[in-house]
Amino acid sequence: MALFTVFGGRGFIGSAIVSQLEQDGHAVQVPERGDKRIYKETLGTVIYAAGSGDCENDPVNVVQANLNLLSEIINNSYFEKLVYLSSTRLYLNQYETNEAVDLNISINDNRRLFNLTKIAAEELCLKSKRNFLIIRPSNVYGLAVDSPLFLPSIVRNALLNNNVDMYVTPAYSKDYVYVGDLVSAILKLLDKSITGIVNIASGENTSAKEIANILELQTNCKINWLVKNDVDYFHPIDISKIKSFINYEPVSVVDNLNKMVCDFKLYFDNKNS
Repeated sequence: MALFTVFGGRGFIGSAIVSQLEQDGHAVQVPERGDKRIYKETLGTVIYAAGSGDCENDPVNVVQANLNLLSEIINNSYFEKLVYLSSTRLYLNQYETNEAVDLNISINDNRRLFNLTKIAAEELCLKSKRNFLIIRPSNVYGLAVDSPLFLPSIVRNALLNNNVDMYVTPAYSKDYVYVGDLVSAILKLLDKSITGIVNIASGENTSAKEIANILELQTNCKINWLVKNDVDYFHPIDISKIKSFINYEPVSVVDNLNKMVCDFKLYFDNKNS
């Protein structure tokens, strides 16, 4: 049994990590924000799943959650290893998506603060010369019914409003990774003592049109395409590095989305019963 400390352990990804660690028999602690004991007690392996992407309404918290708390932990806490959850959004508008590629900031990106804090956090980990694993997950999905992110938002709107507004074109595509695949891969990488930067993604893009077709079939909702041109693009994420480390075969979001819609339906049915 090992000791893990999960920051952001009550969030969507963090809670999935905590659940799996507990199932595996590990001791897990999830500190409250502002808990000073994190600077006095041994933390074991730290998994930093805290973060914020609300650059428009709360930019200060984006910096605090993505970077400042991490800095305090690195400087003042006792831990054996730290896993930092970054993002494949760092590859925005870039053709190459492997872990060694140069990263660019797009001046027209209204969420560039998010990217800047993630890049800075990664660099802080690397410069510290401590034992780090930096994970770049792609768009994580699962039963996150209250999430403001794209996929859970449109599933929720399809079921509750029978209407989905799409602020992307049908051709817009991204890489989606199931939360269970993400958690499993992180723990396998830890078991092998992997360090450095690793993408965790599906390795293939799924278009908004493919997702819309499934939603229409499953819910009879109306899809409203509201823009003619996309403002950003994402190329498929390179997952050759993780495949060189572990047996990694992620599920396709197209195959999994039907189950996700059913899970959302069941959740809302139970909530309303």
